[in-house]
Amino acid sequence: MSTAGHILGPGSFWEPVGEGSSEAGPIVDGRVQKYVLAVIDLDAETPKAQLIAIDFLGHGVSRDPTQPEIVTLFEKKGPGACQVDLARGEYLRPVRTNAAQHFYGHGAYSQDGALLYATESVLDDGHRGVLMVRDAKTLDVLGELPTWGTSPHDCVLLDDGCTMVVANGGGLLDGGAMPSVTYVDVNSEMVLDRIELTNPRFNAGHLALTAAGDLAVVSAPRDGMPNLSTQLGAVTLVSQGEAPRTMTKPAKVVERMRGETLSVAIHEPSSLVMATHPEGDMVTMWDLHSGALKGVIDAFTEPRGVVLTLDGERFIVSHRRDNSVCLSAVSTDTLELEAMAWIDPSYTSGSHLFIEDLVDTLSA
Repeated sequence: MSTAGHILGPGSFWEPVGEGSSEAGPIVDGRVQKYVLAVIDLDAETPKAQLIAIDFLGHGVSRDPTQPEIVTLFEKKGPGACQVDLARGEYLRPVRTNAAQHFYGHGAYSQDGALLYATESVLDDGHRGVLMVRDAKTLDVLGELPTWGTSPHDCVLLDDGCTMVVANGGGLLDGGAMPSVTYVDVNSEMVLDRIELTNPRFNAGHLALTAAGDLAVVSAPRDGMPNLSTQLGAVTLVSQGEAPRTMTKPAKVVERMRGETLSVAIHEPSSLVMATHPEGDMVTMWDLHSGALKGVIDAFTEPRGVVLTLDGERFIVSHRRDNSVCLSAVSTDTLELEAMAWIDPSYTSGSHLFIEDLVDTLSA
């Protein structure tokens, strides 16, 4: 039987001091900020969020392939990272880095589950990019690999088990290292390939790849530009073996891509790419190979995360609705909004959504 899967989505919310759990966060005007990982079964009769308390705003989530109940969350540009047990619904332990480095939002496990990689920046060395390598069971640091770039963010381990694709955000616009996507051999530590974006005004942010090696990159304005929320973000498409193409048309759509283009997902059967634009209150849909605009949905306020369900039938989008954050569904067949505010509240106010099959894990 096909399954839509379970959403994993970091987020935060505010509640009056003295209510709920005892975990402390920032307190403003008698309210405390709570940080959580929301777990939502999309196949449930009435899907609702189950919350696991953590102590920072999570960004990326990586699942241990040999202990499927364990996931690791990373903070974007900060010291926070931790492991969570999904089956028990509990925070397990922190993942530490040294004071000279920050986690930059994402990580990946080796295929055998023995190693945990994390993108980190060396703060006092021009934000030099490293992939820190930890023992996945003890979390002891075993070493580091170069990302061959600056301010690394997203990372994806390819199915060959040895090639890590890394989005390097780049340095300051004025004289800093160029943004790039690098393909790093985790065994030899050598860079196998490097893709630089066509416009130096954009960083390299988040990635989506197909099994054939096609790539979609979404970007924020480059660090060092003034008034970042008014500058344009970008969608760049790279068909296997071809040069990258950053979308510039139609102008009336591209000019709404202000601020960060945040999340991206690919529906491989139709070569459809969906990207979210929070500042522009829209999602865009593009043909991966031709670059043609396939559609725009502007019914959302501040859309952030997007993910494809496991059965491939829907994109799920997180977005703000009044004082809540909800999940809505878009059909991959019709490209139309299928269920507005399908799950509300979802508590998934972070940048991204992740999808997993947790049926066996949560029923064990």
